Amino acid sequence: MGWLAPAALAALLALTARPAGAQAAGAGPASRPERLLLTFLGDLMAHGVNFRAPDYAAAYRPVRAFLRRDSLTFANLETPVDPSRECSSYPQFNVGLDYLAAAVEAGIEVFSLANNHSFDQGREGLAATIASLEAAGRGSFRRIWYAGTRAGLGEEFRPVEILVDGWRIGFLAAVQELNLPLPAAYVLRVDYAREEQAEAFLELVREQAPRYDLFVVSYHGGREYARAPEAGRVRFFRRLLAGGADVVWGHHPHVLQDYELVERPEGPGLALYSTGNFLSGMTWSLDPLQPEAERAWTGDSLLWAVWVEPAPGRGRVAEVRPIPVTNVRDRRGIMVVSTFPGLSAQGLSEPWTAYFRERSWRLTESLREWGQVDPR
Repeated sequence: MGWLAPAALAALLALTARPAGAQAAGAGPASRPERLLLTFLGDLMAHGVNFRAPDYAAAYRPVRAFLRRDSLTFANLETPVDPSRECSSYPQFNVGLDYLAAAVEAGIEVFSLANNHSFDQGREGLAATIASLEAAGRGSFRRIWYAGTRAGLGEEFRPVEILVDGWRIGFLAAVQELNLPLPAAYVLRVDYAREEQAEAFLELVREQAPRYDLFVVSYHGGREYARAPEAGRVRFFRRLLAGGADVVWGHHPHVLQDYELVERPEGPGLALYSTGNFLSGMTWSLDPLQPEAERAWTGDSLLWAVWVEPAPGRGRVAEVRPIPVTNVRDRRGIMVVSTFPGLSAQGLSEPWTAYFRERSWRLTESLREWGQVDPR
C-alpha cells in the first residue's frame, strides 16, 4: 500500500544521509558538495485537534528521519505563535512555543510566514512569532530562518540569506491576500493578478537572485481546494523562474497541485504550484467510508525532495522526487504525518485500512498524470 515501497523509502533515506564532514546549516561558506537536498512541505496548520494533542512530537515521528537527514526543510507556518495568548483554531489561529518547537526539533529549519493567517493576532502576534522562532531555534541548538513578515516599518522586505553546506541561498516569501486588513504593510503582499504588484515583485527577484547560488520564492495564493492552478498563477510562477528564481514554492489551496520543471538557459527551474497541507486537522471528522470525498485531499500530501547541484555561475535543480504522505490518527488519537507504508504500524481498523488504500491509489494516479513513474 503506497506509492513509495518500504525498500524504496529506505534507499531514499540512505541517499539523504550527510557525508562525513558535511557542514551544518549556517556554518558558513566552503566548497560546495556535488548535490544539496532541499525538502519542501505544505502548510503546517494548528487546528484544535492538533494543538490539543498530548504529545506534539508524535505528529512528526514517522517522517522525522527524513526531515533530519536533508540539508534544509521548508514549511509554511500558517499560524501565529504568541505564547502570551490562548491557543486558538480557525478563523484566528494561535499556538504556543511548544507547538513550534516540536516542528523545529523534527527537522524544519526554514519557515514562510507570509500567508493569509499571518496577521491573525495583530502586530503583537507578528513580533511574538518571530521571537518564538528564535527561541525554538535556541532550544534545539539549531539555526532557523524565516521570511515574509517584518516587525517594524523601518525594515525592508529583502531575501533572507541561508548559508548551508557551502551554498548561499536566498529566500523570499509573499502572500496574495490576508484575512484581516493591516494598518500598514507588515506582511509582504503581492497579488499576482495586479500587474503593478506582480511587476514590482518580479523586479525585486531580478535584482536579488544573481547574488545567490540558489534563489527560492515562497508564494501563498490561489483558490482554496482547487486541484489545478489558475492559468494566471502559472504564468506568474514562470515569470518568477525566468526572472531568476530557481524554485517557486506554492501553497494556500490546502490540496496538492501539479508541478513542472521549466527549461531555462541557466538550467531547469522548479514550480511547485501547491504543496497542500503537511499537518492539519481538516480530515479529522471524515468517515473511513468517504475516501472519495473532496475533503480527503486535504489530508494527503507529498514531501518534495529536491536535489540541486552546482552549475556554471550558480546552482540548478537536478532532480525532483515526491514522497507521498498522509495525515492519520494514531492509537492515542493524535493526528500524525505518515508515509503510506508506515501506516502498517498504526494498527488501523479494516475500514481505515481500506480508506488509506483508496487514498494511496488516488494519489498514485495523480503522480502518474504529472509524469511520475512508480519506482517499484
